[in-house]
This record gives sequence, C-alpha cells and structure tokens, in this order.
Amino acid sequence: MIADQTERKFKSIRQGRLDSVNTLSLASSATTTVVSHPACSSTSHVSLSPTNAAAKTEGIPQVTPGNGTFTLTHSSSGSSRTYSYAIFTPSVA
Repeated sequence: MIADQTERKFKSIRQGRLDSVNTLSLASSATTTVVSHPACSSTSHVSLSPTNAAAKTEGIPQVTPGNGTFTLTHSSSGSSRTYSYAIFTPSVA
C-alpha cells in the first residue's frame, strides 16, 4: 500500500502536480490572512502570484511562514483579492 502511494506521488510530481501549490483569497476587511498548509515550515519560502485585477492592484502582501501555516499581512479592502501560491521548503541536511 505504501509503495502504491509513493508511486502515485512520484507520478503526480512527474506530471508537474505539486501538493504545495494552491490558491488563496485575502480576508476582506482584515489586515492579515492565515493560510494552513502542512508543507509550510518557518524556513519555507512562499511565492505569490496575483490571479485577479484587485490582487494585481494590491501587489504582493508580506508573507511570514510558520510551522503548518503562513500569514499574509496586507491592506484592508472589501475587494476580493486572489493569489496562487507555491511553498518551497529547504531539505534538512
């Protein structure tokens, strides 16, 4: 069973599908948004790309990675702002 799961994971990676890539929306009328993701750690780099006009106007929020989450600090707005993100975590030596 574990071998099957491992093979499926490698097949997904070979096809360019990564579990650490997803989309998010900034919380409306708030200045922080917390995103939970098991691939994130305090040493991760989170890369954001705006996916709608309001997000392009907003720019890239400040990202603070943590263990199992990352926090975005941004302006307060009633506009729906969406981003795609990718989490990159260095391997432990």
